[in-house]
Amino acid sequence: MNDNIQNNIEKSEIEAKFVCPDELDLDSLLEIINKLGFKYIQGTPCLQSDVYLDTPDYKLNKSDAAIRIRRRGENYVGAFKTSGRQQGAIFKRREVEWTLSAEEIKLWNEDKKPTIPLAVVNELDIEVQTLRKVLVVETNRNTVIIDSSDGLRAELALDDVSFRGHKGQKQYREIEVELLDGQFEQFQHLTNALQGHFKLQPAVDSKYRKGMMLVGKYGV
Repeated sequence: MNDNIQNNIEKSEIEAKFVCPDELDLDSLLEIINKLGFKYIQGTPCLQSDVYLDTPDYKLNKSDAAIRIRRRGENYVGAFKTSGRQQGAIFKRREVEWTLSAEEIKLWNEDKKPTIPLAVVNELDIEVQTLRKVLVVETNRNTVIIDSSDGLRAELALDDVSFRGHKGQKQYREIEVELLDGQFEQFQHLTNALQGHFKLQPAVDSKYRKGMMLVGKYGV
C-alpha cells in the first residue's frame, strides 16, 4: 500500500465539462479561441487508458467519488476524486494523485491488485482487497494550452472516449477546460464564450458516472 506522503499530490481541480457534438472538431474550437484573442499551443495527441475501481456495493459511485488507475505510455498514475461544488458547467473537485513504482506496476499488471494511499483508504473506510475493476475507459485526447494577456492559463482537451463494461461498449465525446492559472471570472468568461458559440450542453456527470450509466454496474 502506498502511504508515502511525498508521492501523493493533493489539489483542487476547477474545470468545465461539455458534451461534444459529433460534428465539432478541434480546428473549429481553435478558430474561435483565436477570434477571442487567446494564444494557444497544441499538445501531442495521446491515448490514455483508465481502469475504475469500486466496492461490491458501489460505494464510490453512490457517493460521487472515483478511484482510477491511468496508463499513459509507460507511466501509471492513480487518482482519487471527490465531488465538490458546481456552478453551471464548472466543477470544483478535490483530487489526490499518486505515481505507481515499477514494483507496483508489476503487481497491478500481473494480479490486478491496486496500490491505494493509506490516507485514501482511511477516508473511504474501505478494504483495498474488496475493490474490483468495474469500468474501462479508453480516451484519445487532444490538448491545447490557452493563454491570455491578463494572466489566464487553461488547458482544453477534446476527448474521444470508449467506455467498456458489463453491457458492452459505448462511444462518447467530451470537451474539458481546466483552469491552470488566473482568476475564476476569467475562466468563466472563456468557458461561457465557448459554450455560447457552439451551443454546448454541460456534461453534468464525471466520466466514471457517465460510463457506469451507459454500460452497467456489474464489473468487466
